[in-house]
Amino acid sequence: MEIYQDEVHALVGENGAGKSTLIKVLVGAYKRNSGEIHFNNQKAEFDSPAQAFQNGINVIYQENSLIPQLTVIQNIFLGAERFTPLGLIDEKKIYQEYLSISEKLGFELPPHEEVRNLGVAEQKLVEILKALIHKTKFIIMDEPTASLSENEIEHLFRIISELKSNHISILYITHILGEVFRIADRITVLRDGKKIKTVFTKEVNRDEVITMMVGESLINAYISPTTGRKKSQQPILKVENLRRKPRVNGVSFEASPGEVLGITGLMGAGKTELSRLIFGADKLEGGQILVNDKSVRFHSPLDAVNQGISLVPEDRKKDALVLMLELYKNITLPTLAQFANKGVISSGKEFDITIQYIKKLDIKTSGVNQVVKYLSGGNQQKVAISKWLQTEPKVLILDEPTRGIDVNAKVEIYNIVGKLAESGVCVIFVSSEVSEVVKVSDRILVLSHGKISGEFKRGVSQEEIMRMILQADK
Repeated sequence: MEIYQDEVHALVGENGAGKSTLIKVLVGAYKRNSGEIHFNNQKAEFDSPAQAFQNGINVIYQENSLIPQLTVIQNIFLGAERFTPLGLIDEKKIYQEYLSISEKLGFELPPHEEVRNLGVAEQKLVEILKALIHKTKFIIMDEPTASLSENEIEHLFRIISELKSNHISILYITHILGEVFRIADRITVLRDGKKIKTVFTKEVNRDEVITMMVGESLINAYISPTTGRKKSQQPILKVENLRRKPRVNGVSFEASPGEVLGITGLMGAGKTELSRLIFGADKLEGGQILVNDKSVRFHSPLDAVNQGISLVPEDRKKDALVLMLELYKNITLPTLAQFANKGVISSGKEFDITIQYIKKLDIKTSGVNQVVKYLSGGNQQKVAISKWLQTEPKVLILDEPTRGIDVNAKVEIYNIVGKLAESGVCVIFVSSEVSEVVKVSDRILVLSHGKISGEFKRGVSQEEIMRMILQADK
């Protein structure tokens, strides 16, 4: 792909299309296997993001990279301090430069305020100022409007226009096509790690871009082998008007035994927060949860587990596994009481049950004593699922269960989901990847801005769901 000088170039594609990987290759965070990068008509070899930054390429990530305890002006000039002839930091010169560039772009930030006291939008502006102080010529913005209000988004767009007029090129990465058609000169679409096409924004419409993102809609390709599965007509779980600001704003739905209920939406839509509310990991601010038509109040995840609800969380390394412990200790962790006699844990019993799950979920491991840290991502995920299957859940919530695992491991996870539903477990499958939600789900809910914006039955095309997501988030 090529990015011109003085242009806003949008990079779009579904989650997993390869956008983040491409950016990390561009700036040297990942080493490329092949190919070439040219910047300012010269072949570029960046060994690290710091080197790319020093050469005029800056990435503004969705999560900011500022130092919270430092002030606005300290963050902006970090690594680009101005010094007096005596080698002291020239604070007067720094302040004058700050005022000059702030006034030029219409920024109004308190220079001596600690960054941790600023809002998300203001922190984004600090990162942009930091890039400009370092004389950046090419800025990559990764989902820059996530968590911004409409007014803040408008301000950001004005700044992008000003940057462009100052001969700075922007690579703008987003899921939100409404933004793309407002600010981008050209669009490059990625799918499955490949460039599908680069087009001039004025020469295409939204539907054409969606089709490029997801491919032609072939409904039969998304029908799961478990189509004939029978689900109970009686819901096991009902949630009514669940609320916890700012991410969950009145969500209601029900789910039945033997059903795979898919929940999808863009990052930041509230999917993870909803999962945590149902599991009792976060406190409800409003609404109620009913299990078998009985209202329940969860004060902790233990209360949810006792009611038959388990959650495999989004971040398996941070929240699901103890990486330095052995495989068997991870799998039996939620149910240790079952393996204890008078306070003494029977390792033999733990080994037996672990061996059963190794066979049942086909976990590739050297044995029950292997440290989980050294398993592949897909096998780590199987351990996380095994851990919660140990609790014999009636409702199993899987939050982004295939994130960071390879294609074969994904297929194995899909098969596990199908078998669980066939055994009568209600599976809530939460994922940002629309293609996999379509594959595995009997019913699909689209979440947007903390609310359900649409519901679909099995057989819906990936394109229809994408259109609903993008329409709701424009």
